[in-house]
Amino acid sequence: MDRTSWQTIKCGIKLTILLSILLWSGILVVGLHRQYQLLAKAKDQVEKDLVGFGFSGSKMAEKQSGSSLLTGQTALLHYLQDQRNGEDNAATVAAWKQQKAGKSSLVKMKNTKTSSQKISASKAGATGKVLYVFNNKSNDITKYNRAVSPSRQTAVNSTSKAPKRREVQKKELFTAYKGNKTSEQKKVSKLYQNMDLKYLLKNFYIIDSSTSVDKKIFQPKTLLKMSMQIKKKKTPQILIYHTHAASERFANSRANKDEDSIVGVGEELAQILTRKYGYHVIHDETKYDMVKGSIDRNKAYNQSGDGVKRLLQKYPDIQVIIDLHRDGVGNKVHRLTSIRGKRTAQVMFFNGLSRNQKGNIAYLHNDNLQANLAFSLQMKIACMKTYPGFAKPIYLKNYRYNLHMKQRSLLIELGNENNTVEEAKNAMTPLADVLHQVLSGKNK
Repeated sequence: MDRTSWQTIKCGIKLTILLSILLWSGILVVGLHRQYQLLAKAKDQVEKDLVGFGFSGSKMAEKQSGSSLLTGQTALLHYLQDQRNGEDNAATVAAWKQQKAGKSSLVKMKNTKTSSQKISASKAGATGKVLYVFNNKSNDITKYNRAVSPSRQTAVNSTSKAPKRREVQKKELFTAYKGNKTSEQKKVSKLYQNMDLKYLLKNFYIIDSSTSVDKKIFQPKTLLKMSMQIKKKKTPQILIYHTHAASERFANSRANKDEDSIVGVGEELAQILTRKYGYHVIHDETKYDMVKGSIDRNKAYNQSGDGVKRLLQKYPDIQVIIDLHRDGVGNKVHRLTSIRGKRTAQVMFFNGLSRNQKGNIAYLHNDNLQANLAFSLQMKIACMKTYPGFAKPIYLKNYRYNLHMKQRSLLIELGNENNTVEEAKNAMTPLADVLHQVLSGKNK
């Protein structure tokens, strides 16, 4: 190869390298320019949104001496974040209100207690008490069922540690209730206006194919007029138990941790009813669906029925019985809504009609059927009024499900296996509120 050819090849290689560098430099410049445009657009949008909330283009707060200071947009952002978290930070609210009123000044953030940590002493129900009922330590649950009384009962005071503040989840993994927030209230109003049976069944119930409806006991006026009110006493009034305590857990439940199962959710409900509303509650934590150390749901209702009978004999002043379940759907359906910024599992009230397609089932007689239909309907309506989207339609099925022992007996299906423990426990606050409305007569 002569010298001229070699020089030509070297020039070609250098030119190729130079062109490659220029090409990649151009691509990098275009990319950076695009990112700058997107950031500028996002900034403009944020400023527009803040102006929409009544804020001027004031600068973001600076940090001085390690203290977080609030002005303008920062105050709003903190306020919105606290509202989404269900918190009530007094300093944040004050800063926001001052800024909106044109009285902006730097306000120091204070370590104030969150609303979830505040339980008024006047509402603490000093006379309230939760009694816990456990089976004995033997793996053979039948030994407990033959016992005259529960093996262990422990009275605890109403104080407990406040739950830790939940972190804001940056990305929602569910579709919250997006319907018209007044649509359920409108259905309730229409029912009270027309008292129509067909309207009631269509809009408030799901009727399983295994059963049929006796129109005589489903008259809207009768069900809505029945009083579910009770008077508070110093003896146990409310019983919470779980027919399927051992087998019903949640998506993120830890193994062998009862606090992560439906039992832990029942404990949350018992504590709220006791501390906030002053009721005396018995929480039966017996695992009726466990026999000789293994899950066995075949006779769970028989086992739990026997347990409830014993407790009613021991505590004759019990007026409300709640069998709290976690529903099972066998698919990826996530029964979830949002209440006051918290991801909350939905509830579904459930009634057994002691009736199949042909008529009443003779051996499943239930003198309290209509009263318990009234109880679940009034609970459903109270949910629709106060927490739209929280309660699904009432489910009607053929058997009795131990709902014959007492008036004010309630079977509740909470969420399903796709809900988290936190979502399930979040549901207990609105559920306790609605229950108190009905039991105190405030729902009328």
